[in-house]
Amino acid sequence: MDISVNDAKSKKTREIAVGFDLTDTYSQISFGPADTEEVNTLSMVPGGASYLIPTVLFRRREVNQWYAGIDAVKNSDQDGFVVDRLLSKAAAGEEIVLGSEHYRPSALIALFMRRVLSLLSVVEPVNRIKSFMITVDSLDNNMAATLTEAVASLNLSTDRVFFQSHMESFYYYNIYQPEVLWGHNVLLLDFSSDNLKSLRLECNKKTTPVVAFIDPGNYPSFKISEYKDCVPDSPEAKAGDMKLCSIINELIENRIISAVYFIGDGFNRELFKESVKLLCAKGRVFEGNNLYSKGACYAAKNKLYRTILSDNHVFLGNDKLKANVGINVLRRGNVSYMPLLDAGVNWFEAKNHCNIILNQGNKLSFVITPMTGKNPEVVDITLGDLPKRPPKTTRLEITVRMQSESKLEVKVKDLGFGELFPMSGLEWNEVINI
Repeated sequence: MDISVNDAKSKKTREIAVGFDLTDTYSQISFGPADTEEVNTLSMVPGGASYLIPTVLFRRREVNQWYAGIDAVKNSDQDGFVVDRLLSKAAAGEEIVLGSEHYRPSALIALFMRRVLSLLSVVEPVNRIKSFMITVDSLDNNMAATLTEAVASLNLSTDRVFFQSHMESFYYYNIYQPEVLWGHNVLLLDFSSDNLKSLRLECNKKTTPVVAFIDPGNYPSFKISEYKDCVPDSPEAKAGDMKLCSIINELIENRIISAVYFIGDGFNRELFKESVKLLCAKGRVFEGNNLYSKGACYAAKNKLYRTILSDNHVFLGNDKLKANVGINVLRRGNVSYMPLLDAGVNWFEAKNHCNIILNQGNKLSFVITPMTGKNPEVVDITLGDLPKRPPKTTRLEITVRMQSESKLEVKVKDLGFGELFPMSGLEWNEVINI
């Protein structure tokens, strides 16, 4: 196809969004123009569909020469150090020791990501990245801190860098597909690691906005490595197929399934024929291994250009705040609700503070509104020993943050009211169960 001069110029100047799937074994990177729904995945083979990049580093002994990804695997038989399982080591807080050198996991994660981004620069200028989303299997406060450290040394041209779990990437992948594919339950079977994993997406359309939940499953009794080398139609393969059918029947029982995704390099449709047939009778079935990186890329785009669907839906995964949190305040003589925390954000990133003037008394009323459809709950906090002052002469500093997925920490500090009513120095700490 011919490319016009204007098209070529547009490609050089357009802003892109990037989704980076980072796991212990393989990584992938998907990208596309920030202002469209087009998404491509970087292939290690030009014109092919070889998307898996080994999450491995190799350093030659005695010299500071590093290799990453496929190059690290190719050179690993030389005299040197192989570094793998980077995310597990980061989660465990381990320093990585190579000979006499000590490295923080975040530094080596950054090195790996930098090398992978250099591969992307062959097809898209990295300095055109406008939004960058990293997705990992499980996201918590420690992992977010490690990734923040790693990204800081990448010298990206944008400060729009975000992190999310595979579950959330699965959610974003779906809401950018035709609605017919996720009108009911969507099932994902992940063959990426040794244990079979599943994700089931379901939307509660009775709430406003529509609340999307994902139910995860882990099946350590189904070892994918036991079937990788099986011959199709052999007794071992048939036994594995029947075992998988049993798991699938539990997942889809009494549910309408719109679509099913088989992902991961451990999946082989020739080994699991009956399982595929069972699901084909329930809904559309797809196979691939770049769903998480594509979902991360869609999420990166959504940070810049929200869609009607994303505005009307909220994802409440395990790492998400599942309720709106606010406080009742007096505005122009009327009781009014002031939002503090919004449902749908990562609970470990949910924090806020504000100053208010207390009208009278010594009580604050916090409003917890679950996104599950339950009725709002008002929780009162009494500020014991607060100095008695005339109405509207007590200024308070309120700080809220989530201690965990279900525990809200509230700190209140008496600021007094200028020289007339000096601050008392009193502070109150409360924990509210959400």
